Amino acid sequence: MHDFVQLILQMLHRGGKLALAAGAICALGVGLAYLLFWLEHRPGAVFPWRKAMAAVALAGYLAIVIYVTLLRQVGGGPGQMNLHLFLAWREAWNGFTLKLWLNVLLNIALFLPLGFLLPLLARLFQKWYVTLPTGFGLSLTIETAQYLLGRGMFDVDDLFTNTLGTALGFSLAMLLLRLFPARGKERRGWPPYLICPLAFGLALLGIFGGYQLKEYGNLPEAPAYTADLRGLDWQMEWEPEEGAKTVYTYRSTPFTKESCDAFGAEFARNAGVTFPDAYYYDDLTVFANHSTGDFLNVTYHDRSYEYRLSTSGDAPGAEGTESALRERLAELGISVPAEADFSYEGEGWHSFTACFFRQGERVVNGVLRCKYQGNGTFGEIDSTLAVLTPYKEETILTQAEALERLRLGKFDGAGLFEQSWIQGARILACALDYRADTKGFYQPVYVFTILPLGQDPGGYCLEAGEFILPALK
Repeated sequence: MHDFVQLILQMLHRGGKLALAAGAICALGVGLAYLLFWLEHRPGAVFPWRKAMAAVALAGYLAIVIYVTLLRQVGGGPGQMNLHLFLAWREAWNGFTLKLWLNVLLNIALFLPLGFLLPLLARLFQKWYVTLPTGFGLSLTIETAQYLLGRGMFDVDDLFTNTLGTALGFSLAMLLLRLFPARGKERRGWPPYLICPLAFGLALLGIFGGYQLKEYGNLPEAPAYTADLRGLDWQMEWEPEEGAKTVYTYRSTPFTKESCDAFGAEFARNAGVTFPDAYYYDDLTVFANHSTGDFLNVTYHDRSYEYRLSTSGDAPGAEGTESALRERLAELGISVPAEADFSYEGEGWHSFTACFFRQGERVVNGVLRCKYQGNGTFGEIDSTLAVLTPYKEETILTQAEALERLRLGKFDGAGLFEQSWIQGARILACALDYRADTKGFYQPVYVFTILPLGQDPGGYCLEAGEFILPALK
């Protein structure tokens, strides 16, 4: 089972105890109400079992919501918020992983029971203009409490998805009430209540179907929103090139779960370690040995991996020769192109950099970094080396066009420059590079080296960083 799904189930299991307690208390109240009803012996009266069961379910549901949103241990601190509507949807689209989409869909599903149970509980809530504001109000209360208590962040995306979940639940409840009316009541029109579920289903079909029809995948480094950078003082230490330009895109062979398992088993065998545990996420497998502290993290879409040996820790590194390191890497089953540039970074860290070196009809690109500890052992290995096949020649943005998008805030990490204490940005350099997309293609991107200008309120010295902007038109 996907480990993120397993985490959700464990969370619901823990919250379920609170839900059972709340439901039991409510059930006792229903039992007492039924006893009083029975003692009155009113002729022809029928106990409202539907409303009673809805009340019990609603009590248990609200207990789960309180636990999930306010009582469980979550990250964050007071004052954190997201005011960019649909940010979570755009991040899910860019990364296109099950975990990211579940973050969106579970926020919808969380409030679906509320919209379903309220109309069953009272006729007042059989009006959309009563139930939907109720769902929005509960969501607003929770988001405000999370903001003030530091149990999460105030997120306008949650307000939207929670209200959408309430609307879907309301539609389903009204369909049920129309198709199966209470005794003595006639069926009434129900088609209008199909509009919301059908529209939601078509929207999801458009999103996931559209992704499958796309030639390329999505870039996780693509901007999730456009930042407001008006008034920012841009300083140039680099002159953009003019003129159209075409470059090749490349295709790799992403890992599957099966091929990743085979890679992990071979790596462990060559390294002389064992990985008794494996944790599966949609784009990542973590091979682990908790008793020794050895870990291997493998990413599917770009075939990158990170290896951590238990004995590395803060142990000092050693400088090794290129030939000795190549020989030891080969024993681990790691092939490094002969043309790769070798360098020693200090503290035991060495790197091999391959920049589209040809191997027959394919090319090798990426960097392998390793921390050598002497005696033929590595404490850590990080690799982004990938064997790529040229796929298609594409026209890309000129550097001048890319610079214009940069100034408009259409790049990954632009939110940093929205901070009030940043008055300007100094562009130091621009280089064309490649990043793997969610379908295993390597797309061109511009990498801007930018130094933020301003006075950090924490007193920290601002440093230049790299910011990514997709280059395909």
